[in-house]
Amino acid sequence: MSPSLRIAIIAAAIPTALLLWVSAVFAMDRASNDGEVLGRVTVAGVDLGGLDEQAAIAVIDRVEARLASDPIRVVIQDSTFTLIPSELSYDIDTAAILDEALARGRDGGFMSEMGWWLGHFGEGSKDISFEPTFDRQALILILKSWEPQAINNPPTDGGISVTGTEVTAIYPQPGTGLDYEATADLIEAQVLSQDRGTVSGVTEFRVPIVTKELVDLTVERAEELVARPITLGRILPEASVTFPVSVLAVALSSRQVGTALEPEIELFFQLGPLARYLNPIRQEVETDPIDAQVVIRPDDIPLILPGYNALLIDDGKLPDAVYRAATSVTRTAPLPIREGREADFSTEDAKALGIRDLLYSAETYYSCCGDTKNLNRIINIKRIAAEVDGAIILPGETFSLNDHVGKRTLDDGYRKAGAIIGPVVYCCDHPANIGGGVSQFATTLWNAVYWSGLEDVFHKPHTLSFSRYPVVREATLGFPDPDVRFKNSTNHAIYIKTEATDTRITVTMFGDLEGAEIEGAISSKFNFTDPEEYLKPNQDLNPGDKELTDEGTPGFSATDTRTITFADGTQEVDVWSWTYVPHSIIYEVHPCELPEDHIQYDASIECPVQVPSLGTLFQAAATTALNNVGLVIAIGDPFIVSDPAQVGTVRAQSTPPGTWVDRGTTVTVRLGLLPPP
Repeated sequence: MSPSLRIAIIAAAIPTALLLWVSAVFAMDRASNDGEVLGRVTVAGVDLGGLDEQAAIAVIDRVEARLASDPIRVVIQDSTFTLIPSELSYDIDTAAILDEALARGRDGGFMSEMGWWLGHFGEGSKDISFEPTFDRQALILILKSWEPQAINNPPTDGGISVTGTEVTAIYPQPGTGLDYEATADLIEAQVLSQDRGTVSGVTEFRVPIVTKELVDLTVERAEELVARPITLGRILPEASVTFPVSVLAVALSSRQVGTALEPEIELFFQLGPLARYLNPIRQEVETDPIDAQVVIRPDDIPLILPGYNALLIDDGKLPDAVYRAATSVTRTAPLPIREGREADFSTEDAKALGIRDLLYSAETYYSCCGDTKNLNRIINIKRIAAEVDGAIILPGETFSLNDHVGKRTLDDGYRKAGAIIGPVVYCCDHPANIGGGVSQFATTLWNAVYWSGLEDVFHKPHTLSFSRYPVVREATLGFPDPDVRFKNSTNHAIYIKTEATDTRITVTMFGDLEGAEIEGAISSKFNFTDPEEYLKPNQDLNPGDKELTDEGTPGFSATDTRTITFADGTQEVDVWSWTYVPHSIIYEVHPCELPEDHIQYDASIECPVQVPSLGTLFQAAATTALNNVGLVIAIGDPFIVSDPAQVGTVRAQSTPPGTWVDRGTTVTVRLGLLPPP
């Protein structure tokens, strides 16, 4: 190869190699800076170069926060105000700035981007310009709020003032005002700038367009508005509020409306004075929410009493309502009402319960009046009936009589009455006697449950049978057990209505059986058992006496079968069996003769003793006879006798022979004595 050709080849290869080297460096630099801002890009003088998206956003947000908090000083006449741009919803478009920053150096193809890269070596930073946004209307409102504080000689538009109840005219006067738009333009320039300065507010001379004649007419109208009290009323529920003249006068105000060619003065009532007058009496007018109710009419038809949300005075509409009343002939208008808190149980909720039909009404009877024990029994039945009346059981829920009523206590209005204690009905010093008689309510409730086709969860018949109840189909009640628990196995709610009089208790179930029919059958009695003897204490009997008061009845077993036939023809059969213990043969005896295992046994009770006959016994023998039965002798006055053989013998005793007395009783005797010579 000739020297000249070699030189030419080398000369041509050098630029190519250099270009390849530069391209390789650019490619490595671009790869290492992928996703970052390239070059020396700034926003508001703050460098973004080399930052990824999240870091760049954080820097832009800090720039925005600084500019939004950088104050602008505004001077209006002799007053100085400070405006913070953030009060105007100052905002810069972070996303747009970020997009522009990331796009720098990435526009065009490979050679174009490399050209940008080469061209920015040694250059200074490139600042991204942006134009913030702000709420100009908010700025105008701020200027209007500053105007009364800054302007020394403002114009008077014309209107009225009220002192006491007297209306006086305010006639229009020219004066100086703030030129809102011109001042806002100057402030806007500062808001958009990054270098904040001081703005001097622009004022203007204003001449009111309202005439004196219009003011005079307005005074006449105002006097009519406050001439007499006004009343705002509501029909359902009935309520009304009367605003006196003094309140109307304080609340009345005026403002200029209309156009420059046709100005008007509008009279209106301010809310503040009206609300201050209303607040102390608000509770007399406003109502709390009223829950819907399911009630039963006297003819046993379920009825829904609708619920209502809370009704509150609509303060926002109050001034207009007062104005309408003040301009009406009757000086009345509707009271503006708005709904408040919703009722917890709405009319729709009540309808959804599905309580439509009378399912069954069960009744049992008892004797009226009588002794305290029977009167207490009736009181107890009435008390528990009142506590259950109106109970609602939702579909699938289980009702527990004990859970619903709670333990029967004297403080809760229950009394002591007879209850089954052991094999007999006993009263009244046992805890079970408090609330005695409530088992009759439990039996009546169970019969209503039975014939309503509801599911038995738990119930227990009495240990003794009573002729006033159907065999097996009855229930007893104690606390916490036995209980009456049943499940609402229907698709609709169940409502329990109770009614107790002096002679009967009625429990009625309401709901919807959807056509189901209930049949019940009680078997004949079987498995009879003989009664046993039971001793009942009687203080009036003497030891050894035994009086039959009840011959007793046999115990037995029986079965109750309930068949529910549903509308689709399917059936459900429930069977309950029960064994009753016999009613005991009851003998009355003196309390001291009760066995130790008797519920009324009292070890402190001793049997009384019979006073022996002491006649003709000498003192020693009489003393022994009394001591043998636990009695004490006392010597009384002498008994004068004529027969010497009777001297020293008992001639009289204070307690006749055969009398029953307590042990330790003293018997006084008189011993025979001859008369003095």
